[in-house]
Amino acid sequence: MIRYCSSITLALVALQSPHAYAAMQDQGPPAPPAATPPAAATAQRWTQLQLPLVRNGQLSGDIIAEVTPDGQVRYERASLLERLTPYLSPSARETFGASFAQAAFLTSAELEAAGVFLRYNPALLEVAIERIDPNLAAVQTLGPVINESRVPVTRQPEDFSAYLNVVGDFRLEDFKTFEDPGVLVFGAARFRGVVVEFDGGYDRSITGGEGSGFYRRSARAVYDEVDKLRRWSAGDLQLSGIPVISGALLGGVAVEKGRRVFSGGGPVTQLGSQQILLDRDATVEVMVDGQQVQTLQLAAGPYDLSQLTSQYGGRNAQLFVTDVTGRRQLASFDPFFDPVDLGSGEDEYSAGIGFVARAFEASPKYGGLPAFSGFYRRGMTNRLLLGGALQLSEDVQVAGAEMVVSPNKIPGRIEFSGAISTGDDFGYSLRGAYSLQVGTGMQGRQFSISADYRNKGFQTLTDAIAGDRFETLNVTANYAQSIGEQTTLVAGANWFQRPGFNSSHSVYADVIHRTEKFRVTAGVEYGKGLNENNFGVRLGLTVPLGRRTRAEANYNSRREQARAFVTRSYEDRVGSFGYDVGIRKSKNDATVDAIANYVGNRFYARGSVTSGGPGFGDIDERQQARLQLGTSIAFAGGDVAIGRPINDSFVIAKPHESADPGQVVLGRSIQDKRFDALSGALGPALGGRLQSYTRQNVIYDLMNGPVGYDIGAGIDTVEPPYRSGYKITVGSDANVTAYGVLKIEGAPASLVAGSISSTDDEAFTSQPFFTNSVGRFAIMGLRPGKTYQVRLTEPAASYTIEVPAKSEPLYQLGEILITPPTAK
Repeated sequence: MIRYCSSITLALVALQSPHAYAAMQDQGPPAPPAATPPAAATAQRWTQLQLPLVRNGQLSGDIIAEVTPDGQVRYERASLLERLTPYLSPSARETFGASFAQAAFLTSAELEAAGVFLRYNPALLEVAIERIDPNLAAVQTLGPVINESRVPVTRQPEDFSAYLNVVGDFRLEDFKTFEDPGVLVFGAARFRGVVVEFDGGYDRSITGGEGSGFYRRSARAVYDEVDKLRRWSAGDLQLSGIPVISGALLGGVAVEKGRRVFSGGGPVTQLGSQQILLDRDATVEVMVDGQQVQTLQLAAGPYDLSQLTSQYGGRNAQLFVTDVTGRRQLASFDPFFDPVDLGSGEDEYSAGIGFVARAFEASPKYGGLPAFSGFYRRGMTNRLLLGGALQLSEDVQVAGAEMVVSPNKIPGRIEFSGAISTGDDFGYSLRGAYSLQVGTGMQGRQFSISADYRNKGFQTLTDAIAGDRFETLNVTANYAQSIGEQTTLVAGANWFQRPGFNSSHSVYADVIHRTEKFRVTAGVEYGKGLNENNFGVRLGLTVPLGRRTRAEANYNSRREQARAFVTRSYEDRVGSFGYDVGIRKSKNDATVDAIANYVGNRFYARGSVTSGGPGFGDIDERQQARLQLGTSIAFAGGDVAIGRPINDSFVIAKPHESADPGQVVLGRSIQDKRFDALSGALGPALGGRLQSYTRQNVIYDLMNGPVGYDIGAGIDTVEPPYRSGYKITVGSDANVTAYGVLKIEGAPASLVAGSISSTDDEAFTSQPFFTNSVGRFAIMGLRPGKTYQVRLTEPAASYTIEVPAKSEPLYQLGEILITPPTAK
């Protein structure tokens, strides 16, 4: 039994796709054979179709054609020439078009005489280009050709949209004392091309118990020139730079260009040569060679990576960050890592002027005279990239340059950058790196080495926030070699030097073996520093317990650390649940902790419980519990919706009033009840995970609606601008589909064409009408209480359809008998 019908499904039998409709599978008994008509009469009974044109299996678009029941075919000149254009040389296009200037339709014989051979396939209802005369053909490219076939955008964002996320933060110390709850508030409003963003909230612990407790983390206005990859912004700014200098935090105005500007931001921002900035409170997992080795609960603010670099530098180390809103980001552990490669002639830059932030506090505080921060990078060739950066303020002046090159005669990639600064002291910073990858898969090998040095006098605009300056030297080397299909050897070394503080150096070697049932890591390590043993072994075991659940245990004897935990990842869909439960033991500390995440339809929840002490015997010495609840309210197209926190862009979807009591479902796995969002008693569905400047699909359906209700396409393709909002109304009052069997003089009307119009439905546009080979037809988009007239072209005849005012979505007409005027 049919319940819900999207226009994608009905298009197979509906009038909007006549070529597909004509291919509809016949239903019911076949009509009795008729006497063979004269050839002249058959040749004149043409049925117009819209057919796909293909070449070598690749679709070139649709053309208009006319066919007869006995298989004759002729092609409309205008649509055919448009689709043949890519396959004809420039001179051939003019000659070919001029040859048929007076013809509206072209036969196969006429086209073959001109040098174009087409074949009509009535079974597949398509036209294939079999051959084009070499004198007409365009030059073809040999070798692999990448053709970008993008689905066209079917829905545009609303001119005005806005959303506001609200996250409550509740903390319990020692399971006894409730701290004052905090509230994080952040959102954006967009009017056409201009976006205004705000991030702030209320939390007396952040403001130090001073003042009202309200704070502003950042506020800015943004305008994007997408075609030029350029963004203009004003307000609290986080500007990027080249790796050796990084960017700056300014209160002012800026312009930025580059792919990175439009790739979407995460919870982690590179702040300095050894620092990162967390925009909001987050859980940070340190991942080494794919295994979790450390978990940190961190408050928003800047953090120095030097000590982590000394422990894990030179290895495949990453930071997996989950903030209080559910945003997740897997960031490179190397603060110098820059994945952007610019092609020849491609450039990117940033330039901003404003006041320098003096400290990372609840609300930014700016001071001094205006400062400037900017950089420029350009791909000189496909093998050479050059860049430079400049920072100027009353206290410090910084200049730097970088080069990335892949020489013709030297395999691999070489990077070098350097910078100098003047201010309290003269300072300089140097960075060099070399990387090489040979082969892939079982025979793949990778080698990399990098070194960076920063003297104590070097400073940038971010140093007022990032903390004290130190002389640092960090050298890392890494080698990876595949041994067979499932085993990898990894070896490396790290030298980290900070005079008088936290210096270390080590060498290591690991063997990693993977199977479908487990992953095991075994290795040795030798080094000095950080109050650790000189020699130790490393062991790790990972066992998958399902598609999203795994158990891990690892041990490092040099650092006297052991960890064991079970993790279940969660998905961004309604009802998804994830957790991380584990025990951790180090030389002077032991902890037991649990983190749980739940994704609801209207909210996101994250809870954590930690208990620790100097040993398992005193595991309850310090305890903490925390619960974070986040929701959002959004506005677009005159409708308001409530849902989970929104990261970038969003869509509001609601059922049409005629779809009552239906509920709109957003999601990619509707049949499996894996929803992204669901409408209900609290209003429309709110999907808040659209990524700006990325073409993607919004899939929707109707649940518990009227039988046979037409919801439309069921899918929209969008390419959201930054912080934009969409509105979708699922269904309409034009939801009736009339179907039946047309008979002429008592016999099924086989492959009859015509048109449909209405005298009292002003919104209804004239449509073509077709029957299949046994006379069946379906007409979509009719409104209850309206009248529609069907006019046939051959034989000339007409009939009227009156849709009842209280019609069901599927309106059965039964058999319609007509007699052409000439037959009376």
